[in-house]
Amino acid sequence: MEREMNRADDNVMYTPRTPRMRQRQQFALNAPPETEEDFTGLKGLVGQWNIYAVSALFGFQSDDLQLKRYSKKLREEIASTLPHENVSYEAKVLVMNDAYGLNKDHPAIKIEIVTTTNIEDSEKIIYRGILLSWSTAHNYSSIQNSIRLPLLLCRGTQSCMNAAHDIIGRMFDCQIVALPANEHDLNWLIPIIIMATDKEEQPILSGEVRMEYVVPELPVSDTITVTFDVVHLRKILLTIINDEVEETSVSLDHEHIEMFYEVLHQQMLAVGNLQLGLCMLRKIQLPGITIIENKMKVMNVDIMNNVLLYFSDKALDLFHTMHIDI
Repeated sequence: MEREMNRADDNVMYTPRTPRMRQRQQFALNAPPETEEDFTGLKGLVGQWNIYAVSALFGFQSDDLQLKRYSKKLREEIASTLPHENVSYEAKVLVMNDAYGLNKDHPAIKIEIVTTTNIEDSEKIIYRGILLSWSTAHNYSSIQNSIRLPLLLCRGTQSCMNAAHDIIGRMFDCQIVALPANEHDLNWLIPIIIMATDKEEQPILSGEVRMEYVVPELPVSDTITVTFDVVHLRKILLTIINDEVEETSVSLDHEHIEMFYEVLHQQMLAVGNLQLGLCMLRKIQLPGITIIENKMKVMNVDIMNNVLLYFSDKALDLFHTMHIDI
């Protein structure tokens, strides 16, 4: 273990009460994708994204004519919201194939906004978003004329993301809110990521786990970074779980997570004389993945599989439990 210090609109439908997130009690590791189609979809999702939760979309129709109308409406609204001289906008709303989600009731929706500079005739994608569900639960909507794609992965300029989400919200009477990974989420995601295995049931990660803590009331540039070896952490988790079946079927419980961090905190104190106290875990960095707040960068399809499942479940809890999206 190592440590280091560095200073471093009214038309939108909404719930009249604040959605409450349930504390996660269990997570069953998802098996690696078995078909080439699943891998194709995951490969299309690898990269750097901002993570948002989305309530039920109302009135969405997937025929070609309606998709063209949505694209035209989005382009007009964006051009009106973000007017620039010598710049023209183009927007596309497309329905993707099932490889982009585990929800078989409705495939993922891809949205792109492109600018063209009239002087240089150069194109630039200023927004790309994918609405999808990666939950294995049967989460079809029982509300008439609505669909559930609770997770939005997007990237682009902040002004365009804000404008696009406002427009999409008005178009489909939905809410789109940032879905940050808080300390509770990060505490779960580290074991989920390091315990995942590939098709040959071999660990998908090796190397170091970097856990970045911040001190309340101090600037976020003041950080405490703790580093562990992935192999070491896996041994601790396997000992705690005492699992006698194949690792691909491992299910992590809340008690496992609590015991895991009790052991880590004891080691931090014994080896590094480090007592974190009220410090909060803010960022995690492992080989192939970095997560901080509602931003993530994932470069491995096997890691993306379980991370998408985790965030999709969290988005479902936020907006789609007990039909609180109306």
